[in-house]
Amino acid sequence: MMKKNCLSILTLTFCFGFFTKCERDDICIEGTQGTPNLIVRFFDSDNTSELKKVPFLLINDLDSPNEEYLNRYIFGADSISIQLNETKDFTQLKFFYDWGSENQNIDTLKFNHNRIDEYINRACGFRGQFVLKEKAIEGIGTLDSWVKSFKVIKDSISNENSMHLAIYH
Repeated sequence: MMKKNCLSILTLTFCFGFFTKCERDDICIEGTQGTPNLIVRFFDSDNTSELKKVPFLLINDLDSPNEEYLNRYIFGADSISIQLNETKDFTQLKFFYDWGSENQNIDTLKFNHNRIDEYINRACGFRGQFVLKEKAIEGIGTLDSWVKSFKVIKDSISNENSMHLAIYH
């Protein structure tokens, strides 16, 4: 009986000592915002204030590791969230507009950005913030392009609360 009590007290003392040694920086609180994505909204190129859905969009990530293409399928959406490349000053994506139909049109767009690392704490580490460069997108303006133009709404990408970029098609 005495042995059980000693073991219980020893276990309690160890647990108390272990948990009181944790500091605020030792725990990454759930809900801590990580590196934000670029929020893009699609608008009608003829009526620039009118949102225009993309019927079926396939996006290939040309910068993915090991030469693998990451495919994202978007069905009838007027906005997308794009994860920017954290190791380069650009993100290159291939957009297949109306993919699989006879009207399919392909644009390769290069999103130019700078990355700024922000230290959160020891447990969470760093999170990236992006700033779009002056020439935010390359690959627009050819006769065959389905993307007609773009407009930078917010050049600083520090959260996902609102749109950063408008694409007109």
